[in-house]
Amino acid sequence: MKGANGKRSLETEIIFELAIIYCLLVSLGFPGNLTNVIGESMEKILEYLAFGLELLLLMFSSGDSWQDIELLHLDKKYWVMYLFVFSCFGISMLVTYDKGAQIITCVRLVVTMFFVIWLQERYSLREILEMLCIAQGAFVLVTLFFVVVFPHYGFSDAEGQAHALVGLYSTKNACGTELVFGIIMTVLLLHETHLGNGRKLKWWMLLLTQLVLLFMCKATGALYTMVLAVLSIYVLQNLRLPLGLIYITANVVFLFCMLALMPYFEDMLIAMGKDATLTGRIPIWRRVIDVMMANRTMTGFGYGMFWRDPNALLKFQTGFSMRKDPFMATLTTGAHNAILETWLNSGLLGLAAFFFMLLYAFRDMNSLQDDQYRFCTGIMAFLTINSLTERCLGGNYDYRVLACFLATAVACNAAGSRKRTLRSARPVLEPQKKQIENA
Repeated sequence: MKGANGKRSLETEIIFELAIIYCLLVSLGFPGNLTNVIGESMEKILEYLAFGLELLLLMFSSGDSWQDIELLHLDKKYWVMYLFVFSCFGISMLVTYDKGAQIITCVRLVVTMFFVIWLQERYSLREILEMLCIAQGAFVLVTLFFVVVFPHYGFSDAEGQAHALVGLYSTKNACGTELVFGIIMTVLLLHETHLGNGRKLKWWMLLLTQLVLLFMCKATGALYTMVLAVLSIYVLQNLRLPLGLIYITANVVFLFCMLALMPYFEDMLIAMGKDATLTGRIPIWRRVIDVMMANRTMTGFGYGMFWRDPNALLKFQTGFSMRKDPFMATLTTGAHNAILETWLNSGLLGLAAFFFMLLYAFRDMNSLQDDQYRFCTGIMAFLTINSLTERCLGGNYDYRVLACFLATAVACNAAGSRKRTLRSARPVLEPQKKQIENA
């Protein structure tokens, strides 16, 4: 009987891990461009399947029967994460133009947060890294299959991107950025595997394949991000720097320098044949600031809704001439900066909640174990660099939002027990155990 129960327990755990890996795969960008082949209806089914699996995992993972079902369990260790997410939820519902779409967007964000908290409570960092790398391996295999069978979708022929790999993404930069995230996770896993003397040949093969694909993307920014993020894992591992403060400072200082100082070097850069607008990003940032200073400065337009709101989008696009700059006058792809994107989504109130979450969660780096600090450093270095010139944290379940929540949850949980899950009973202390036995 005991063996049968053990077998069922192992089978259940395998099912849980397969479900988690699938959810991670969807967060990484699956099915992406594969939608051109399978259709939008199938894409929605696959995405909502991941959402449903996350809910099922949260409900059924801790109990032994249906009577133990519990969807949410609020733990005070993560109160700062709840504050940020529910602030975005509340603010968005007050200002959004489409309450139905807004509820779906915010509920998905909430479930992502609880799923991440549950994940890092239930599994060790090495187990999480293994599942992330397995999901990344599956993503790479699908990408390879896709570009071989459907090369006209897998490569870009746009100007300046001749035969650059885009894979399951729409642009070479987006594809390169995802590969960089996968490379960072693989490097972290290889480091942990080295310390634990585990098998690592398959992870080296995954790393090599991702590097080859990254070079095929021809994305210079992604290459710089990879080098800097990987170096930070090893260079900063003994410094215990406040990662949240670094993220905020880097983003604010970079944005200020680009907007305030770049005009003084514009003539010189043009004479050198360089782009003084960071490929059109600086005009986007100036226009976003103009729009937000004049409209809903404190509340934004709803989480993830600005670029879907026709009226809000019109406010942005009217700042550009259709005749002189038709691309900017029809732009719908994002602010290309995480701080500005958050401002559009949730206003200064939401931005303040986001900053506070990072500052509070990463306030005491000495409380993190070495593997936890390396993990958080790798993720936050990646997000910091990517946030400077990309949309980064505007989604509700993509891998960058998931990674941000994961690093934040690990930091919040650093001082807590790694053995207690969100819905399990509190451990019985030794004196209490003796009292129970004596009774």
